[in-house]
Amino acid sequence: MYRLSPLEQKIKNIYEKINITQPGTFDLDIVAERLKVIVQYWEKDSKGVEVLGMGAIILNSQLSKEEQWQDFSHELGHILNHVGIQTNVHYLFKELQENQANAFMYHFAVPTFMLRNLALPATKREAITYISNLFQVTYPFAETRLDMYLRKLFSFKYHAFLTQKYTEEEILYANY
Repeated sequence: MYRLSPLEQKIKNIYEKINITQPGTFDLDIVAERLKVIVQYWEKDSKGVEVLGMGAIILNSQLSKEEQWQDFSHELGHILNHVGIQTNVHYLFKELQENQANAFMYHFAVPTFMLRNLALPATKREAITYISNLFQVTYPFAETRLDMYLRKLFSFKYHAFLTQKYTEEEILYANY
């Protein structure tokens, strides 16, 4: 049985709070508006900032729509989970925050609770393309996210297999 991690549950709660529960029914502007996050564009690297107590995300205007969604998700992770300016912190703490924002990005851009309800195509390549198109992310991003999801799914199945109760006869048979 698949259990949502605390991060996956947090993201599910965020989406439910803004009344988005189905993939393909939203875009960056809708999510930003409902989360009350200001979005602006410029020709530099994307970044998240706080302006007068409100979250603001400045996206690189030269990126594709898919890359902007990915950057938005990453910067939103910083806004929701981190406080202060990263430039004055120890590099290991900055690395931790970047890893947290990256984990948030993958799970927010392609939420597990939505992914679990999909009937994915039979081949990995088709599944990646399907996820990429449905969630408006790049193909490499969709591939990484699918791999993350499948690893967790298989780990639960493997754990369930290992913790099954076997009879003595089944255990003896397995040893041959």
